[in-house]
Amino acid sequence: MSNERQSRIDTNSSTTPKPSPTSNSSEKNSSTNQNKKSTRPQSEFPTPNEPVASLSLQSTRSETEQPKRRRCGISSIVPDSAVLRPINRPDDHGTVGTPIEIYTNHFPVSIDDAIIINQYHIKICMLRDGCQPCPATKYERWEVVEMLRKHEENFPIVWYDAENYLYTTKLLTGFTKPLRVKLTINDIEISFEFEVMCRLVRQEKISNIFDFINGKTKIRPRDLIKMIDTLFEQNVHNQYVCIRNKYYDRCQTLLDLKDGIGLASGFRQALCLTRCGLTINGDLAFTSFYQPLNFIDFACQYLDRNIRNGFNQYELDDLRRLQNIPVKTTHTGRPIQYRLKNFGLAANQLKFNLRCQDDWAGASITKEITVAGYFARKYKNLNFPHLPCIDIRNGQEEREHWLPMETVEIVEWTRPMGPLNSIQQAAVAQRASVKPDQRYDEIMHMANQRDCKNDSYLQALNIRVNTDEMLKIQARILPPPEIKYRARNNQDVVEQVKFGKWKIRNQFQSTATIYKWGIVYFGSEANSDIRKILSLFKQQLPSLLRNYGIRINSDPLTREVPCDRDKIDSALTCAKREGWQLAIVVLNDTDPAVYNYIKKLGNQMLGLITQCTSFQALQKNSPNLDQYVRNLSQKVNAKIGGINGIVNLKAALSQTSDKDRFMFFGANVTHTSSSTSQPSIATVVGSCDPTCSRYAVRLCKQYSYSNCCSTGIIKKMDTMIIDLLKLYARSCGDTLPNRIVFYRDGMDDEQLQNVFNNEIMKIKAACRDVYGQNPLPRITFIIVNKRHNTRFFTYDGQKANNVQAGTVVDRDITHPFEFDFFLCSQAPKLGTSRPALYHVVQDENKFSSDEIQKLTYWLCHTDVRCSKSVSIPAPIHYAHLAANASDAYDFDADDYEVFKNEGDDHIQTQLMILDDNIQDTMWFV
Repeated sequence: MSNERQSRIDTNSSTTPKPSPTSNSSEKNSSTNQNKKSTRPQSEFPTPNEPVASLSLQSTRSETEQPKRRRCGISSIVPDSAVLRPINRPDDHGTVGTPIEIYTNHFPVSIDDAIIINQYHIKICMLRDGCQPCPATKYERWEVVEMLRKHEENFPIVWYDAENYLYTTKLLTGFTKPLRVKLTINDIEISFEFEVMCRLVRQEKISNIFDFINGKTKIRPRDLIKMIDTLFEQNVHNQYVCIRNKYYDRCQTLLDLKDGIGLASGFRQALCLTRCGLTINGDLAFTSFYQPLNFIDFACQYLDRNIRNGFNQYELDDLRRLQNIPVKTTHTGRPIQYRLKNFGLAANQLKFNLRCQDDWAGASITKEITVAGYFARKYKNLNFPHLPCIDIRNGQEEREHWLPMETVEIVEWTRPMGPLNSIQQAAVAQRASVKPDQRYDEIMHMANQRDCKNDSYLQALNIRVNTDEMLKIQARILPPPEIKYRARNNQDVVEQVKFGKWKIRNQFQSTATIYKWGIVYFGSEANSDIRKILSLFKQQLPSLLRNYGIRINSDPLTREVPCDRDKIDSALTCAKREGWQLAIVVLNDTDPAVYNYIKKLGNQMLGLITQCTSFQALQKNSPNLDQYVRNLSQKVNAKIGGINGIVNLKAALSQTSDKDRFMFFGANVTHTSSSTSQPSIATVVGSCDPTCSRYAVRLCKQYSYSNCCSTGIIKKMDTMIIDLLKLYARSCGDTLPNRIVFYRDGMDDEQLQNVFNNEIMKIKAACRDVYGQNPLPRITFIIVNKRHNTRFFTYDGQKANNVQAGTVVDRDITHPFEFDFFLCSQAPKLGTSRPALYHVVQDENKFSSDEIQKLTYWLCHTDVRCSKSVSIPAPIHYAHLAANASDAYDFDADDYEVFKNEGDDHIQTQLMILDDNIQDTMWFV
């Protein structure tokens, strides 16, 4: 076994130079960073130079600095026949905690299991005289199918997904023929001829659903679920816009978010396969769309200026960000949809050659005419001939197609092409933050308005949905942990958790001494009022920090610095040179870029610990700084290497020993935007002390050379795990963990199998690399998901309320046989609490339901930033924080690799390297 392992590692170590797409820049980077790299250890992340003693931490890979390599055709370490599958539930359900009954936004569904659904591929083309048939638009396709439903004798009950598939419970016969259909567009009756072609592609039995629910098969019938979801859309299609199980009333007015964007309110519903059978999960939905306006009106909103008198070049450059936005024509009887490509000359300046008939000679001649002149001749005079024309095209069409702005409008229900700004995000969050009683009432109103009992399509298939009330289910409230702090006599003291919160009335468990520190103010020139608040903060901060056990000098240095890049450089460089251990940075109405630059300077370039705060927060809390400093002190203590409170996580387990050494990981992939050219941020966080209170993080950017969507797999998982395992050993007396619990977030359902197979195998390979001939750790791998729509409510006889922190559900609506559970670990201030869904896909530790649920809940109490339970375990929360903070930092040299199961894309990675003094600290909190 060891020889086989060594052989595989040696094979991976063979390398070939990677061809650099920008060799000059590579040489420059190599030259620039030569001195810095020469001082680094030989791992991909910097680690202290002292060797870790003899516990086989030495990697079996080459310790020389390896050239970058390209490995082709890698899909998994294991063969296809050994693909991993999620484990089954180890018991029926947990029993620890106080049993309660709650309501959830699921509604029971019954359906005849003898039904067979036939799926047809349908192709609808418009026939044009003398031209090739062209694909019908989405609207035209729907109208053609509607006509077939109503008038064709050979058509039984059918339902349509508005794209390529038609479904029915009876076989279709005798319909492949050209059909003449009359469509009314813009109140003008025009006759179009369409050709409809169908072919049977598959048949699905409803009984497959019940086989899955009863555990007779482990293959989830995804296609069948989609067929039934499509059925639920049919009767509401004319009233609602249906987008991925979300329904929006066509007649609503969008909430204005500025910049030509509006917020639509609707509902979502999805079929769920649960332990208690089929259910419909219904919830509220909020999504932003472009306002469906004439392009000139839209441009006025987008630029926040009346542009009807003309544009300047900067405004046109802003509008070019809308490239590829869907638009449609308004000057013809039949609207035609295109994509916006560019902007050109004004309509009264842009000319083209028009072929026309010469009345005298009777021959065809060509005349030059402006776009405005053509429209005056063909349609009507333009109102704004001085505005630029728009180049709109279909698909990959290369020929330019210029139209005046006023003849084009934005296609309704088009999603914004970029992320919302912070103001828009705040407006969406405020609208979507619905109190539990209001959400409960709106969901029930939605369910009754949907009127499933009288839905003709559901009746035809004998499908019944009970919408009289939400599903009542069994739940439990788990006991919270005890949080240990340190009394002034150095004895442990316990703080009790009540409703997800606790008070810090004693000192932190371990702290450091800060001999030299200071306060730096960045912002507008400080007047007397600003200086008064800063002086008060300077006087009170040391004594308040000492209350929590942080030993700190009472006389900090203070500086007032303008928000100029050179001045910021000078101030923080001087602080580092003077030996500051901590810089408290006060920002007064500064640009976010200033904050990012300060973090980059402190954490990446100087190795200076910084704690930023806003002057507005100091001003607001100046009458009573105690609560504000309490939160500030928790972050400061974590950054300087201290431990705030300790949760005895082993107490959550029924079978453990003092010899067990736990290590907790959290991993996440954050997609920075929907753009295919933007990288994703892969983050792995690992605990690095025996109490599992301190964590370190490793990050890398990853994206494709071929401009494909950023990948959801963490390519450098093995490298980052190796580095964090070695750090754990150095921090814990040259010992390695024998039990690992890994929480993974940030994946889509479609990527689950690829992520599961690749990442678990890489984690195990990393452990073999580090542990050598020593026993390998037992690994539990848990997927964390908050991107679901299940909600829980309690009812006190008058109104619905949020469930208590610690509410766990592992029955009724969970997976029919796999190991998952819902846990609501936080007590929200606003809105309706969203439980996290945990799916245990591998468990070598053999946890029971009670053990993994308690352990997960107690980990939610270990976040160093606050004295309350958070919504997900601390390591996952830290991974999110680090990914969000990564925008401020530079990433290191490139590397790339090919993953066959990711579409043969060249996945490029860039590792983030911080200063040696910061790299292994909790800088991200």
